[in-house]
Amino acid sequence: QAFYVPGVEPRNYEYGEDVMLKVNKLDSVRTQLPFEYYSLPFCRPGKVVESAENLGEVLSGDMIENSLYEISMKMIESCKVLCVKDYKKHELQQFEAKIRDEYHVNFIVDNLPAATKHYTEEIGDKHYAKGFAL
Repeated sequence: QAFYVPGVEPRNYEYGEDVMLKVNKLDSVRTQLPFEYYSLPFCRPGKVVESAENLGEVLSGDMIENSLYEISMKMIESCKVLCVKDYKKHELQQFEAKIRDEYHVNFIVDNLPAATKHYTEEIGDKHYAKGFAL
């Protein structure tokens, strides 16, 4: 038997098929203040579109928006240029402040949160944490 989770529907992808990657809020356990992803001067699409898809995302404070990232199922790629941008000093200071405040970037891939795998050597345990360090 199976159960249905509202807002979640299984999706099968073919090899090389595009998989939607959306950006979510920046958050920090240090400050507890969330920020929209594009509050920092990241590369952004011509038109940023909010895309919270269910009530749970809205109630949890998610700020899901489209992105320029392009990923494809089972395609191994690395180090692709997203855009070329010249940053001003105050923009770099914005990044620096968020890094110092230990902000994390959150992506949504196929309606699932992206995570970082951590390994604790002392106890030989691995776990996953939502997002990744800015």
